[in-house]
Amino acid sequence: MIVVARIFQPGQPAIIDARVADNSDQALVASFKGLKLNPNELPLRPGFGTAGTAIKLRTNFFPVLFNPNRSFFEYNVVIHPVAGTAIRRVRRRIFQLAELSTDWANFGLRGIVAHDYSSKVISSKELPQPLVVKVQFFDEDESGPKPGGKEYSLTFEFIQTIDTSSLAK
Repeated sequence: MIVVARIFQPGQPAIIDARVADNSDQALVASFKGLKLNPNELPLRPGFGTAGTAIKLRTNFFPVLFNPNRSFFEYNVVIHPVAGTAIRRVRRRIFQLAELSTDWANFGLRGIVAHDYSSKVISSKELPQPLVVKVQFFDEDESGPKPGGKEYSLTFEFIQTIDTSSLAK
């Protein structure tokens, strides 16, 4: 799987993806001008793209290139103990610490999984089962885990194989 992503770098100008830097949006706007509307339809915005100040908009979207002949694998992640993990900040921190853990590296998870910082993981490779990643919890403002501090286990449970062949052009 090849992932192409351009991530915002503070202090550097945004890099415009070549697929949208060629003003192809203007052709789309021009095609709208010839449309006829039925009485129950909303009209197009007059002067679309002709007023205001041009800006560069950053979004959480990025193109992904992948091989449609390969599958992805979906996993549910259960965090134990459950107490305290209902708070989004805590779940997010548990996943951040898991990514830095030796378990994460030893199971080969770096660079092959994507997750929602909550309960879903998508992997480009099938993961060993059972798979449990242990995390010594500490908050961001702390220098490290305290002796006898809270430990969480993330248990990865296989859900399904995701066939990507239908996504090919």
